[in-house]
Amino acid sequence: MAYKEIKIMDISEIIRRSHDGQKITQISVALGLDRKTVRKYISKVKAKNPDAGDKEHAPALPKEIIAELQGRPAKKQALLEPYLDEIRRLVNNKANSLKPKTAFEVICVQHDLSGKVSYSSFKRFVRAHRISISPDKSTCRIEEKPAGKLQVDYCRAGLLYDPTTCKNRTVYAFIGSLAFSRHKYVEFVFRQNQQSFVNSHVNMFTWFGGVAETIVLDNLKAGVIKPDLYDPKLNRAYNDMAQYYGCFIDPCRVASPRDKGKVERDVQTIREQFRKLLALNSNIVLAEANTDIKDWLINQYGRRKHGTTNQEPYLLFTEIEQPLLRQLPEEPYEAAIWKEATVHPDHYIQVNKKAYSIPHPYVGKKVMVKVTHNLVQVYYNEQLIKQHPVAHGFRQTALNDFPDNVRHALDSGMPSYLCKKAAETGPNLERLVRKILSPHAYINLRKAQGIVALARNYPADIIEQASEAALARFVYISPKLFKSMVEKLKQQHNEHNNQLSLSDETGSFIRDMEYFTHVCRHKK
Repeated sequence: MAYKEIKIMDISEIIRRSHDGQKITQISVALGLDRKTVRKYISKVKAKNPDAGDKEHAPALPKEIIAELQGRPAKKQALLEPYLDEIRRLVNNKANSLKPKTAFEVICVQHDLSGKVSYSSFKRFVRAHRISISPDKSTCRIEEKPAGKLQVDYCRAGLLYDPTTCKNRTVYAFIGSLAFSRHKYVEFVFRQNQQSFVNSHVNMFTWFGGVAETIVLDNLKAGVIKPDLYDPKLNRAYNDMAQYYGCFIDPCRVASPRDKGKVERDVQTIREQFRKLLALNSNIVLAEANTDIKDWLINQYGRRKHGTTNQEPYLLFTEIEQPLLRQLPEEPYEAAIWKEATVHPDHYIQVNKKAYSIPHPYVGKKVMVKVTHNLVQVYYNEQLIKQHPVAHGFRQTALNDFPDNVRHALDSGMPSYLCKKAAETGPNLERLVRKILSPHAYINLRKAQGIVALARNYPADIIEQASEAALARFVYISPKLFKSMVEKLKQQHNEHNNQLSLSDETGSFIRDMEYFTHVCRHKK
């Protein structure tokens, strides 16, 4: 018969069944032990406790006696007993606590226990005295209803080569874990900005096929502008996304990661999986990593039984949780960027290095700007006051945003003088200068001055050609760009004039190819 280790639980069960009046054969069949083994332990118990056969007296044997019956006396545990308080202080010190393994190493060095006590014995000692379970570190696990909560987090995954920049860049993992099924969504990104954060949520909702009731997140700037226990201020774009999908945002308390412990535990798992993907394919790119991690979430991680729920996350998600998720809107949310801007005295705001005109009554005021891929909307006190298409050039202007005195400033003063000087060179230059000065005569005054001054140093025909080309090709023209166009036209003009012209005498010697082929045939 093969060897089978007799554990303390086996001995306790033998004693309990014997005390209950069961025969040796019954105990042997029930526990799968040899009858000789059962008889041996019963005999030892009766030798140490003569009343073991009396049903009125239960055999209250301590663990030390049961361990001795097993043949493995806890001698190593006794070596650690004198240092119980010291071990407890090392592990539970609030200011500078140590992990149990580190505390074991410290005890071995300080008290010369190296080689005398194994770490396994130390772990049993710690568990027996409940040293590593401090009241301040205990966690209450709260199970959530299906489709109730979704916990999200960012973590730094590692470095990955980016072919667009030809550099190694930091990769962040966006993780969303459903609190009920533990099924999750992971997306590797290069940025953690506002737009990337919202886009990852939109992709996650699409991947899940629905939306959970509440999203629990950290107080990162992409989601929460101002953390507060009772009244947190959410990022405008993130709050709009939540309203669009009909879900609620629940930021955690500051510096309290255990408020979203389920996704916090996933950080280690996802980081390790990213390193595994990189080890298997050192040339992997971001898109491939995202494809591989999603396949792993469904076909490997999702098919293993979770240590807490004892259920397969993907199966639990598809059968119970997914049908209860809130339905998605017909169109996915378009991520927008919200920025605060000031309306300058020239009636423009600056957004993403471009200028947009704002009506005159709002000059000097602060406005909120919503930017999508094709539209710029400006709000003041939550009211839409202006809307522009995204500028292709530097400036987007609406004439009715300016008062009459500003719009008509082109007809007098320095702007009028510049237009007259440009007209002396030619009509194309005049049209170009008027385009630069319109509609606000003093916005681009220096640019117009530079171009008019440039026209004095070049022939009028070249200036006119450059002006015609600039009007046809460019929305925005600067003196530097205009000068480069003029120089290029001048160079082409000089090359054309420097070509040698042939005289009549020289031309008489020119022959076509047929002449030479005829001469060659004649010689043959």
